[in-house]
Amino acid sequence: MKACVWIILSILFCNCSNSDPQVKNSVDKLIKFNGITARDLVGAPIGNADPDDWNFNDKWIENELSLFGTSLSEDCPLPESYRIMAYPNPASSQVEVYIDKPDSARIAIRVVDRNFKVLMAADSLYAKSARFDFSKFEVQDTIRVYYKIINKSCEFRGHGDIFIRK
Repeated sequence: MKACVWIILSILFCNCSNSDPQVKNSVDKLIKFNGITARDLVGAPIGNADPDDWNFNDKWIENELSLFGTSLSEDCPLPESYRIMAYPNPASSQVEVYIDKPDSARIAIRVVDRNFKVLMAADSLYAKSARFDFSKFEVQDTIRVYYKIINKSCEFRGHGDIFIRK
């Protein structure tokens, strides 16, 4: 009798601790959003900023790196003049992304959903602002904008989250 109880407990314990690795891997690949940096229609901040968003010093994992392909040096000193923001945030359809950078620097952008599905991609933007229209994606969720500013042989990486609402 004790052997039967021991076997049943062993099976239950083993099933609980050895979950399906495919399920675990798919959960690990989802983006975990911690909030947004809210901005009004002209870009003025609303409330507290998400400290992880709209910076230039991200250390990306494999999923994030694979969005872009090749990489350049990350060991370059970041010029103080670089800034980036998206507004309005939250947004119902269109979002303006403003990048304060030298005219010679280009920006590459990937917009993804929480499953890393690429919704938009642009690789050679030299303008200091770009308008993106999210209305065609039927998304009512937080999305992530990954970006790289490329200046000569250096790149500066970051991300920002935007909440799309209808």
